[in-house]
Amino acid sequence: MGTRVLTISGAGTRTRLALGLAVVAVVVASVLVWRLGSTEEAPYTDPASTGGLTLCSADGKAVTEGRTGDRPFADLVLGDTPLPDDADPAGAVATLYAYQPREGIAPGEFSGSPITAAVAFADPSRPATRVTADAWSLGDFVTAFPASLQGYVQLRLVLGTPQLGTLADGYDTADIKVDGDRWELVRGGSASCRDAASAVAHGS
Repeated sequence: MGTRVLTISGAGTRTRLALGLAVVAVVVASVLVWRLGSTEEAPYTDPASTGGLTLCSADGKAVTEGRTGDRPFADLVLGDTPLPDDADPAGAVATLYAYQPREGIAPGEFSGSPITAAVAFADPSRPATRVTADAWSLGDFVTAFPASLQGYVQLRLVLGTPQLGTLADGYDTADIKVDGDRWELVRGGSASCRDAASAVAHGS
């Protein structure tokens, strides 16, 4: 009796090929979702942070990365949180600070330094400050205060008024990560930079 040979049709081959391509597509899609959807978080939580900070360029674009030696690393900084209702907006100013997160140290005890002078802002609902070319770069800051906690630097926008003084109990923040001579914004605000320059009082 002759041996019968079972021949696999072309349809079966095409099915296996389609299945293989589907598996590859799923793997690629999973990698893309992981890369696009992954959000790194700073290894600390600041209970005094009331909102985010948006870093803007002079031409109205968001700044999310750069070199640590850039001067300035952003031209303008916008806060999310308005001046308190009980604060007289006349003479209100905003100052940008940088702070050094450290392992096991509460944010209220971080070491830091002002990056800008106190700058008057035009709209009490949109605090802002200007970073000038003679301000510290992020490289200057991490030289004085090394970014020893996974490369992180915290920015704070601290407001003040002639009536109430410095409003240090709450402030908007941004988390920046430094890696070598580069930095990137890990968490910030969502303000539009389109007319950021108008947020700073004329002449400031």
